[in-house]
Amino acid sequence: METVRPNKTQKQSPVLRLLLGNEAIARGALEAGVRFAAGYPGTPSSEIIDSLALFDKNESVHVEWSINEKVATEVSAAASFSGLRALAAMKTAGLPVATDFLLHLSLSGLAEKGGGFLVVVCDDPEGHSSGDEADSRWLARYFYAPLLEPCTISEAKDMTKWAFDLSEEFKRLVLLRSYTRLSHASGGVELGPINRLPITPHFDTSLTYSPYLAKTKHAESIRILTQIQHRFNKSLFNSYQGPPDAELVVVCSGSGYLCSLEALEELGIEDNVGVLKIGTVWPFPYDLVKKTLSKAKRVLVIEETDPFLESNIQGVLTDQNGQHSNKLYGKMSGHVPHYGEITPEIVISALCEVQNLTWQSRPKNYKRDIKDLGESVLIDRGMTWCPGCPHRASFWLIDRAMKATKREAILTGDIGCYTLDVFPEGAHMIKHPMS
Repeated sequence: METVRPNKTQKQSPVLRLLLGNEAIARGALEAGVRFAAGYPGTPSSEIIDSLALFDKNESVHVEWSINEKVATEVSAAASFSGLRALAAMKTAGLPVATDFLLHLSLSGLAEKGGGFLVVVCDDPEGHSSGDEADSRWLARYFYAPLLEPCTISEAKDMTKWAFDLSEEFKRLVLLRSYTRLSHASGGVELGPINRLPITPHFDTSLTYSPYLAKTKHAESIRILTQIQHRFNKSLFNSYQGPPDAELVVVCSGSGYLCSLEALEELGIEDNVGVLKIGTVWPFPYDLVKKTLSKAKRVLVIEETDPFLESNIQGVLTDQNGQHSNKLYGKMSGHVPHYGEITPEIVISALCEVQNLTWQSRPKNYKRDIKDLGESVLIDRGMTWCPGCPHRASFWLIDRAMKATKREAILTGDIGCYTLDVFPEGAHMIKHPMS
């Protein structure tokens, strides 16, 4: 990553770079002054730690791969307690591994004089490189932690940078949710200066941070979340575009935002439909959503993958008698799939049903033509382990042990890499040089 050194005597033009979403997250952390970063590798999150590790070695940023996600969050939290801004990164399958620690940390809070602590989790809708497509947003509620979800590459950098300020102000860990189409897409990012302020860590052994005072800590967490919610109601990461009295409003987050804009443009109704983008996902910006949807007759929710926003919006629209005048469409109404990635075609289909529209779709062989083009240009190497991954040797040893003892075995656990052994490139099919 390029370091930006402003010239005080000359006004500098913005420095633009094409970055992956994960690189933009890493850049935002550097501009925020991160001093410690740890993670456990797993697609689509791996490039965050890789990018930080490739940063100038002379900078005072400690970067490491940890033995698992729980350890990554523990060491990062320790750095935060000592006054350093810290980041932990993992994929969606790894967040439950860290839950044992994060659930208690969220109730105890961060150190009063500590640094901000950001946990980045990258979900994998469609399960491109995962055994499942779990939605990490639900865990934010149990962590009593604010959750942010960027929609663009540029926003990923800005949101990461802001997340550290938010964490330090409220003394709470902050979750940033990325996803495959953001982490591995590229976009233009305006680079800001990297924070190089010297920070000396401190160790105050007179304090013990513990959630043992359960009732008091619980009450404090709820009070702080309420304060953050008020902040989110006014956040610039949430935005509305379209007519102020639109009868139909599309509420979206993450990749659903750009897909919705493309769908509206394709149908030619972008001037008649409102779009509410929510970047501060939890605590849910209740007042903002209620005000924005007050005049809408229909509301369509576009998100990946579970109906997280939709369930909260349902509560916003329901009155004391359990009724609501707005018609809510989304996953729970059957207009949007409960699984897989969001695409412009999915949004178009939902809009056509809601608005009773017809659309001249692309030819049926459109996707086949794209697939054939890709296969004619690209070489399919198949799925395999990352270079240096110990799984290959592990499976070779397991295979040898089973054959030596004439046993069969069922392997369970891990984050999904074990399943790669079922492919022809698996370790059990490879002749080890020592055999």
